[in-house]
Amino acid sequence: MAQADAALAALYQPRIRELAARVRNDRRLGAPDVTVTCRSPVCGSMLTLDMTLRDGTVTELGWKARACTLGMASMGIVSRAAPGLTAPQIAQTGEAVARLLKGADDITFAEPWHDYAVFVAARDFPTRHGSILLPFTALAQGFAERAPA
Repeated sequence: MAQADAALAALYQPRIRELAARVRNDRRLGAPDVTVTCRSPVCGSMLTLDMTLRDGTVTELGWKARACTLGMASMGIVSRAAPGLTAPQIAQTGEAVARLLKGADDITFAEPWHDYAVFVAARDFPTRHGSILLPFTALAQGFAERAPA
């Protein structure tokens, strides 16, 4: 039991809670270019993401997040890191986060994504991986919906 308690304490460390606090309050955009809603089928976390884009680059994000603390923390990182970046740049980080969660030890996150290193503690909690990756799923869907036909 002590080992499980220690794993949970590492998972919900203060830094995770600080990152989650960034998006506790909804921040919707008045005139987004695209709005998507995604849900993690395993845990039920839900994210509605508003995006404004210019020339394939995120210029602004808005959100309504109804997720666990881990999903909120992930969105807290994305809310600050994604503006100014393109779909491939964001997808590359999402793929790195997924590899980290699956156990890869050779991953380092550069600015503005460095906070994703805290999720190494989530490796033993696969039911939370979908929530952590939810912002990347929403961003990919938003870019796909906005892409010219």
